[in-house]
Order: sequence, then C-alpha cells, then structure tokens
Amino acid sequence: MSNRLVLLKWTVIWIGFGAVTNLFPGPLTLANLEYSNPSLKNLRSEIKENLRISKSGTKKEILIPLKYYEYKVQKEDNFFKIMARTGMDLETLSSVNELSSPHDLSQGMILEIPNMRGTFHPEETDGSDKTKSILAEKYQIDANKLQYDSERGKWFLPGISMGKSEKSFFYGFGFQFPLTAAIISSNFGKRLDPFTKKETFHGGLDMAAKQGSDVFSSMDGEVSFVGAQGGYGNLIIIKHILGYETRYGHLLNFAVKHGQRVKKGEKIGEVGQTGRATGPHLHFEIRRNSKRERPIFRSH
Repeated sequence: MSNRLVLLKWTVIWIGFGAVTNLFPGPLTLANLEYSNPSLKNLRSEIKENLRISKSGTKKEILIPLKYYEYKVQKEDNFFKIMARTGMDLETLSSVNELSSPHDLSQGMILEIPNMRGTFHPEETDGSDKTKSILAEKYQIDANKLQYDSERGKWFLPGISMGKSEKSFFYGFGFQFPLTAAIISSNFGKRLDPFTKKETFHGGLDMAAKQGSDVFSSMDGEVSFVGAQGGYGNLIIIKHILGYETRYGHLLNFAVKHGQRVKKGEKIGEVGQTGRATGPHLHFEIRRNSKRERPIFRSH
C-alpha cells in the first residue's frame, strides 16, 4: 500500500468566531503503523504540537485544524498497539471511534485517528458560537480551541480526558447484574412471543424473580424516565456514558425520580408484573445510541 496522502473531501469546521471552510484534506490514508511511514510521522508531529498548544494556556496560538487519518485494522493489531504507535490516548481513540472496550476492534475495521487528543461532547448539537461558548464554560476550555465536526454534528474538546467511571467502563468493569438473584426466563434475540405465539425479536433479557425483589442500577448514570410506558408497564430509563442507556420494565414501584443521579448497585425499584407481563419479572435492556444490544455483565 502507498503512503501517499489521499484527498477525499473538504471539511467544514468552526474556528475562532465563526464558520470557515477548512483548506486541509478530509480523511487521509494511514497505510501502516511503521515508524518510517511519512504519514505516521506527520500525524504524530501534529498530535504533539496540538498537545503543546492546548496546554499552553495562551490564546495567541491556534491549534492545527482537526483532521483524521483512516487506518484499516490488521490481524496483528490491538487497541493498545495502535494507541502507542499513533501517539494517541485511550480517550481520543475510543471517543472518536465510539469504542466501548479495547476488544471492540476487529480485522478490517476502519479507524479514524485525529491529529489531536481529546474527546467529543457526547450529544449532537449545532456549530454556533453560542453553543461553543456554553461548552467552553462547561469544560473550562478556551473557546477558540474547540473544533466543530460538521459531519458528526459534535464538538471536539481538545485535551479533555475521561473520568474514572468512563475508564473503568472501558477497561471492562461495566454493567452489573440488576438483581440479587433471578432466572433468565427469556433471552435476547428471536423468541416465541408468550401472547401472540409468533416468533418475534426480544430486545432485552427477562429475569424472573420474586415479586417485590429489589432492582438495582446496572451502572452509574442519570434517571431520564420514570413512569408507565405501554408494554413495559412501570419503566425506569437511566442514561449512562458513551451513549448507553439501561431500561428496567414491569416494575412494581419506583425508588428514584426523574433527573436523579444514581450509582451502580443503588436500589431504583422493585420487581413487579405491570404492563405486558405473564408473571413477576424484570425486563432489562441495554441500548447504545438508541440501538438495543445484547446485555453482557462484566462485573457482579
């Protein structure tokens, strides 16, 4: 493969006090991770320079504009090798590529590696100066150093690191089983619907347990919904880091309120059989960016 940089598109970002068309090429090809690769040398050099500028505390110096290098994951690669070779850090590589674990990499995957360290503000927003000022104040960053990615609809926050909970999650200490004891009565995936007797997709786990059993938050987060919702019956939704949310359905009652911050293992309600249920159980879901995922419990 050639080490030649390939122009794929133009990128529009926000710098200073308004929108400008950025005159550097869009995603650039990073053919390999050999230290002799000119593309890799350039990437590492820009990361180092942007890191120096972001830590300088001066408003006179402007960051080298945000751009990405695309790298195709090889069989012998792993997350930490790529991180070390490119000069990246955990926060940047995982945030930009929406990775929730070092094990999310697979051969043939295309990674985007930016020329600066930092993370994305997790929510999509506009690229206005007003939004930039709000985020600059929230994260205590010089507003002129914030960079807007128009394709993602998100602001890139140079120099911002993960908190302890995010790192803990990334390294594998993630979702906790939400009950003390239960029997999995219905798995994630296709199943015979107990009401219609037809094969349907089941987007969570049903955990049969004694009525009134305590239900615990599977991870730290913020309660975004408490109330009745269709077939879920009494439902609690908790928003977590990295675009995740968990859902707890068919509850007997609630022990939390909307907007409340909760810790992993904190009681949030009790097992019931409200809504579309054939007996007392907890319907548990994990979603990431609204897409249902098979629940995997990394710690108990």
